[in-house]
Amino acid sequence: MNWTVEQITALREGRETFRDTAQGTALTWVRTGAETDGEYSLMYAEYAPGITVFPHFHTEYTETLHLFEGTLEGRVAGQEVVLTDGEETVVPPRAVHGWHSAGERTLRFVLEVRPAHAGFEKWLVALQRMASDGLTHPDGRPKKLSHAALILVESDINLPGPGRALMPVLRLLARRARRSGVARQLEERYWRAP
Repeated sequence: MNWTVEQITALREGRETFRDTAQGTALTWVRTGAETDGEYSLMYAEYAPGITVFPHFHTEYTETLHLFEGTLEGRVAGQEVVLTDGEETVVPPRAVHGWHSAGERTLRFVLEVRPAHAGFEKWLVALQRMASDGLTHPDGRPKKLSHAALILVESDINLPGPGRALMPVLRLLARRARRSGVARQLEERYWRAP
């Protein structure tokens, strides 16, 4: 990715930032799939020190994370990754990845999702807003299993290893959440397209 801090700052202008004050995260979609005809979406994010993203994988899109500031430590496809200012990593489909914000500085980064994934865009925003209403644990996990299932399945976030055995159950719970109107209620309350 060739985005500069100055370009992203300009793109963020006039865009809504979605905050989870309990965790110390902030997300801004600076380009959505609707704006790029589905080619990609681009999110600017800030994560306080200590924030952890649990190991998972996607099947439908590639993520490229470019770090502007901070230290990110984790694993991508079984390889240890340590990123600092100006470095990036590419996570292809099906590559298990997870990481945390190491050190004392806030992570500031852009995440490109290619091709764009509307469910990922929607449910990351909804999750940030749900946290503000106390619907998540301090680490950002939804308190209700039906909410977690819906967010994971609709965002193409899959659990690796032993967790993979839970995915059929989570898909079933997500379908039930759609049929029963839970998804619609969450969308109406916590999602509006940026």
